Amino acid sequence: MNKSFLIVVLAALLFASISLANDSKPLENGPPLESRDGLESLDSLTEIDGIIIDRTLTHLGEQFYSLFSQKMSDKFENLAENLTVKERPTALSGSIISVYHRQNLIYRTAISPGRSQIEQKVDDAISAISTYVVRWKIERYLKDTFDVDHDEI
Repeated sequence: MNKSFLIVVLAALLFASISLANDSKPLENGPPLESRDGLESLDSLTEIDGIIIDRTLTHLGEQFYSLFSQKMSDKFENLAENLTVKERPTALSGSIISVYHRQNLIYRTAISPGRSQIEQKVDDAISAISTYVVRWKIERYLKDTFDVDHDEI
């Protein structure tokens, strides 16, 4: 009994010394976030821009997304806006494809299972998105931002 009690006491002392040693080290690698320098470094963080998110479900939607993302990257090399391609499969008409920008619907079309018109639908989508992006940028720059910044609107 004395041996087991001694082992338990030694184990408790060992864990206590490890936890005390860990408490003396700071949790952050650099300065704490609450310090002034930490907050200034957070201002330099930016979002990831220019991605096209794939929310398709079927092979038909995958084909649309693949061709769409390829043509978008060819046409807009420096697009700084994120887009989402969503698909809703239907029993009768194939799939309904929608393209969103910041939860705003930009383009919607129905693609039949024949797959012959996918390239034409992609070209229509790129044309609609080109018009939307130009209009959206103009509206964004013309908004009154006297007391708030563009990303706060």
